[in-house]
Amino acid sequence: MYRRWFAALMVLAPLAVPAGATAKPPVCAPDAVRQTLIDLGKLTPEGIELGEDVDLIRCGDVTNDGITDAVFTIASGGTAGDIRFGVLRGGSDGRPPALVLNKQGYKVGIARRNHRSFEVVQPRYKAGESNCCPSSFRKRRYTWRGDHFKAGKAKKLKRAPARFYRP
Repeated sequence: MYRRWFAALMVLAPLAVPAGATAKPPVCAPDAVRQTLIDLGKLTPEGIELGEDVDLIRCGDVTNDGITDAVFTIASGGTAGDIRFGVLRGGSDGRPPALVLNKQGYKVGIARRNHRSFEVVQPRYKAGESNCCPSSFRKRRYTWRGDHFKAGKAKKLKRAPARFYRP
């Protein structure tokens, strides 16, 4: 009896959620971010083969226009972790996403803060510290100013919050 009920539930469960209700906006899909960056010359197929590829994506409005944007990082393919970060501004009316920020970094972590800002965290090494174990981190907020992002003052952290690096 329970098996039949469970089987019926498994068959009908997908019908309970409207199509596309859980789908990410196109700008947030890793393949879409990758292809946009390739089209803009910011990623190459050769680099991707060597491990330089889209890693983290934080989806949501950060340009204060009500349209979903993608805050992303690019992996180095090696021990440097994520070495670039940026923002693809979601397009409206069929326009493609626009790259509004593209910055270099080292072991970058990202977190969306609200509808007009996000934060970046990076390790800070003292002389002689190994790559695994930085003594501190710096967190910097990037705030949308209508046509560009402005970097705020860096804040020192003893540890990097997990939310910055979690997929």
